[in-house]
Amino acid sequence: MLPPLATLRRLNKGFLTLLLVASASAQIRQINPTKLPRTSRVQDVYSSLPSVEPMARNWNSTWPFDTPKAQVVSLLSSSLRELRSSAPDAPQNEELLLLTGLVAHFAYNVDVPDTYEVAVQSFEEASKLAPNDYRAGWFLAMHRCQSDEIKLGMEQMLSVETEYQWRDLPVDFWDDYINCSTMSLMPAHTLRAIDHAVHLGEQPANYSSATDIAHNRYKSTNATDTYNAHEAWQATQNGDVRFTSDLCGIGFSAHGDWHVDIKDIAKGTCLLTAETSPYPSRSGYSWPTLLLLTRVPKAQETLDDFAQSFVKKYPSAHPISAPSCPATTCLAFEIVTNSVYESEGGGHFLMVAFAGQSPDFPGLAFEKPEAPPKPESQDKPTYYRPNQRLHRLPGTLYTIAELDSNESIFERSAADFRFLLKSIELD
Repeated sequence: MLPPLATLRRLNKGFLTLLLVASASAQIRQINPTKLPRTSRVQDVYSSLPSVEPMARNWNSTWPFDTPKAQVVSLLSSSLRELRSSAPDAPQNEELLLLTGLVAHFAYNVDVPDTYEVAVQSFEEASKLAPNDYRAGWFLAMHRCQSDEIKLGMEQMLSVETEYQWRDLPVDFWDDYINCSTMSLMPAHTLRAIDHAVHLGEQPANYSSATDIAHNRYKSTNATDTYNAHEAWQATQNGDVRFTSDLCGIGFSAHGDWHVDIKDIAKGTCLLTAETSPYPSRSGYSWPTLLLLTRVPKAQETLDDFAQSFVKKYPSAHPISAPSCPATTCLAFEIVTNSVYESEGGGHFLMVAFAGQSPDFPGLAFEKPEAPPKPESQDKPTYYRPNQRLHRLPGTLYTIAELDSNESIFERSAADFRFLLKSIELD
């Protein structure tokens, strides 16, 4: 059964209590004390933090520690005052800004008022001083992931990730990434981050809860069952309409005026057609049709076998270079025939076949950070159970993209076909 996420409200900020990975002193040990101002005030603050970081790395609805919360609040409040008062003497000290941001973050987690923005401003200033240092972006992302800005926080985690080789980021980063990707409903990213952390030396058992939650967010699938198109496909619109399907392992874009007809998935086959805008033709107007079909290969079927199953009925078919190729290899064909659309100069078709290999982490390509719904009450936990997703069909998947056009509108419809091909993304 898929475990729910517990969501609580505090200080008018939404906060997820779910914390799956908690490294001891994970952020403080990223600060280099030799680069901090050498004053006793700053050094004393730095020395005091490892003892309280495990208690303040995340917010707790009930205080589970032997040390009184008031004692932790007092230490972090005084530490933050000391660091902020030291800032005018070291305005270009990135390490001081990072430490100030972390202390403000810890203070926020133990309910010290007016500390959230102090952390944000400190991390942002540190980033301006050292734009090539991943720590400021990481710490700010982590800070936002532990507030009601989960979506923005995960977007910043992704931004840090794209700028560096994963092996160059510490395990502590991936621990925070795992927590944030779990809260922002990105199970494939969670599983990949766990894999990174294990390759960096961590034990898989440390991530058993996160692994279970990620796997449980998927429904297993096979090539024999039928799946409703509305469950298998998602659409988002920003000018063009973007369609993606974890199950079919493919995404594509359609212009807003296209009529897209997506069929239910049956026998391991995903099928859709799209009619574009009508174009003036010899006898009035014509509508080209675009087709995408993705399916599980038959036993021993090669990509060439798959392509020929569609092309063989056209004796005039001849190989061409693909107008655009969404995969490593494409097999493309052009068909010109007078057996159809005679009044429009005959038929003019294009077909492009390609394969999508089974990815290491299915669903990764199409995941976007999501914010869990706001809880109704500020005073008590509410529980949220994310919808499960259909897992990608197993193994390699073959796809054919087709243009069905007549000669009189071929030039314009071929441009639509190129747009479709260029928009395709394989999982």
